[in-house]
Amino acid sequence: MSRSWQRALALLWGIGRAQVLVLTAVTVLGAVVPALQVHLTARTVQLVADGFGGTGAAEQGPALLSGGCLVALSVVGHFLGVLRTYQETLLRTRLSDAVTLLLMEKAARLSLQQFEDAETYDALQRATREAAFRPYQAFTGFASVVSSLLSFLSVGAVLLHNDIPLALALCLAPVPSALVGLAFSRRTHAVQNARAEDRRKLIYLEHLLTNDQTYKETRLLDLAPLLLSRSKALVDEFYGVDRDIERRQALATALAGLVSTLVTGGAVLLAVHTALRTGQVGALAGYITGIALIQTSVQTLFASATQLYENNLFLGNLFAFIDLPSESVAQGHRALPERLRQGIEFRHVSFTYPGSAEPVLEDVSFTVPAGTCVALVGSNGAGKSTLLKLLARFYEPTSGTILVDGRPLAEYDLAELRDGIGAIFQDYIQYEAPARENIGLGRAGRLDDEQGIRAAADRGRALGFLDALPQGLDTYLGRWFSGGRQLSGGQWQKVALARAFFREAPVLLLDEPTAAVDAAAEAEIFGLLRKVHEGSTSLLVAHRFSAVRTADHIVVIDAGRVREQGSHDDLMASQGLYARLFRLQAAGYR
Repeated sequence: MSRSWQRALALLWGIGRAQVLVLTAVTVLGAVVPALQVHLTARTVQLVADGFGGTGAAEQGPALLSGGCLVALSVVGHFLGVLRTYQETLLRTRLSDAVTLLLMEKAARLSLQQFEDAETYDALQRATREAAFRPYQAFTGFASVVSSLLSFLSVGAVLLHNDIPLALALCLAPVPSALVGLAFSRRTHAVQNARAEDRRKLIYLEHLLTNDQTYKETRLLDLAPLLLSRSKALVDEFYGVDRDIERRQALATALAGLVSTLVTGGAVLLAVHTALRTGQVGALAGYITGIALIQTSVQTLFASATQLYENNLFLGNLFAFIDLPSESVAQGHRALPERLRQGIEFRHVSFTYPGSAEPVLEDVSFTVPAGTCVALVGSNGAGKSTLLKLLARFYEPTSGTILVDGRPLAEYDLAELRDGIGAIFQDYIQYEAPARENIGLGRAGRLDDEQGIRAAADRGRALGFLDALPQGLDTYLGRWFSGGRQLSGGQWQKVALARAFFREAPVLLLDEPTAAVDAAAEAEIFGLLRKVHEGSTSLLVAHRFSAVRTADHIVVIDAGRVREQGSHDDLMASQGLYARLFRLQAAGYR
């Protein structure tokens, strides 16, 4: 048994031990039924033939009793089938939910570097495509192999007693079909793996046409025909490849299956010939029933073994994603204080993204004194947002050190470090959830803190319009769920601010927090932001100099290097890069 099968069965055992035990028992019992059917069929037919013409109980009784046992056996088989279906449904449902949670838990442990790598998304697509059913099929396939093997042994014992060469021929007849199945299983697995990225493209195209956040632009630009055309091209490509595989497999299976059919037909004719010579009608009935059952058992055995092989290939996709390395960095046991005492220092920090030869940051050094706000200014791609990622330890510097209160980041416990960081990003999340959760998720352990959530909403100037919603703070925001209400861009921004207020973190990262709002809303929001980082140590990334001027200190970054730094007045007086950028932006408002 392969490692993937073992892990799949262990997973099933862990989530549905009772169902596994019941299904195992039902499988074993069900495997004995065919042999009993062969025996009772032969006995009943022979008793009827021997007592033909008799009218007394002495002649009819044994035949009726044997026939009654055959009927009772059928009833038992029926109820075993019902019980098996019931337990399989329970196990399949629990497994699907458990594997989905397992994939979500694994995704939560991956690093940002992995989420910025297309190979991770390919691995996730392969895993999720098979996650709902492959582990379950591994169990049912294994159970089917055991059941078929037991049926084969029990019925085969009867046939071997009568004709050993013929029984061996019946056993070997399905081998060509099994070999065909194995070959095409490998081919199917290779094709599905190769198209993982194209599958993601199809999912993305579907997302563009089925999401409220993309609706306006896709409709205004009339992108539906183009997106549908590209989707159809992918679907047709998938179908064409799958159709060719299925056509070749059908032809090969038909030719291979002809061997099994001819052997079975020959066995039946031989049984008829034997009965004509001996007059043993019961033996003929039992033999024909046995031939059908053993042929079915052997075919099922080989088919299940083929399916097990295919499941093993696809289970490899599931466990390949589960086995991806989780986020792991060197860390100590320190926790951030409630308020920094010294501040943050970037000391000769350089960084190159994995897989790239060009450094994003080179020898960057500056300090953020405790309780102050430092703005990072520069053109797109200068490396400003990368500095925030490094501070949150989403990436590690290629060289240099980042210190918090004089201690390297590696001395802090990673969870404690991130727990002490709040953030408002340009692409902040608009949670399709109740308003109270949109704020309370800033500190998820305090979702029941009604007073704290309302206070944060009030500080963020969001309480008024949230209380005016149909269910107040219990109203769902967004349109994805029934009863939801959509907010304006400025209102969503204030909700994000309230979330930052609620977090009460000693370090605050602000990455273009007002890029999507108008000038009036920006002025109000930055007035609120000053309250957010009162007592906090803040890093602000912004392109609008109206925002930058509110900072205590400004660091100008160009091509990954610090070009100049100081206050707004000092930088304007120096007539350097900052002054030039400021004048360019100011000219646009004239």
